[in-house]
Amino acid sequence: MDVIVDRLLMLMAELRDRGESRLPSERDLASQLGVARGTLRKALERLQDEGIVERRVGRNGGIMIRQEHPVMQLEGLNPHAPFKVQRQLHRIQGVPALLSGQGIESATRVLKTEERGANNLEATKLGLTAGSRVLVILRLRLANSEPLSLEQMTLPAARFPGLLDRSLNSLYEMFERDYDVTLASVDEDINISRASASVAQLLKITIGTPLFDIERVSRDEAGIPVELSHDLFNATLTTLTHTAGRSVNDAGLNLHGEPHVSAQLR
Repeated sequence: MDVIVDRLLMLMAELRDRGESRLPSERDLASQLGVARGTLRKALERLQDEGIVERRVGRNGGIMIRQEHPVMQLEGLNPHAPFKVQRQLHRIQGVPALLSGQGIESATRVLKTEERGANNLEATKLGLTAGSRVLVILRLRLANSEPLSLEQMTLPAARFPGLLDRSLNSLYEMFERDYDVTLASVDEDINISRASASVAQLLKITIGTPLFDIERVSRDEAGIPVELSHDLFNATLTTLTHTAGRSVNDAGLNLHGEPHVSAQLR
């Protein structure tokens, strides 16, 4: 069953790339995939339960790929990965700069942006009062055209006026250049999760592929929280590295003169 679901997800990714949202009829799908219609229906029911497809009736009905972008739901590594991205835990660095430094081409797809009231977790992590306005940005990061990570970033709206009207490819550089905000320290909690169907579809991986699940809180030079992010990195393409020094100076820099990053591996 998982194989059929994965083949359907790959087909949907191809249809999305062509700007299409309707799957072929069940008869055509079953023939195309070489499976019985009963088996196909079970796979489609799973995708419907995940909120990835929906059935519509009427003249313009059919099996439709849902257009809403998924919330980051968390549910075998490929030994022949075409490349590995080294993410250094002791450095504060955006994904474009990280990839560029390793000779890897980067690209960003902004999937969704919104301004809304902060939920309790966001307010606590960012030091805000409940309901304060925040900016939420969901992005897909690509490395050499391969989906690398999903990132949901939450920022205090008052600190970044007009941000959602700008290009959102490289935010850390924009923070410093346009908003006079310099990130000085980061706390990261790192877990291992597995890709759900919706996440697998966006990252173009099989359901259950291991992911580095990283929650990050970044602070400015005054220690005020600036960013809350939740990143899902394809572990097939990513290696986490850390350089430890014997001391960290008062400016929060390690022995390499780089901002200190506190990382917890779980």
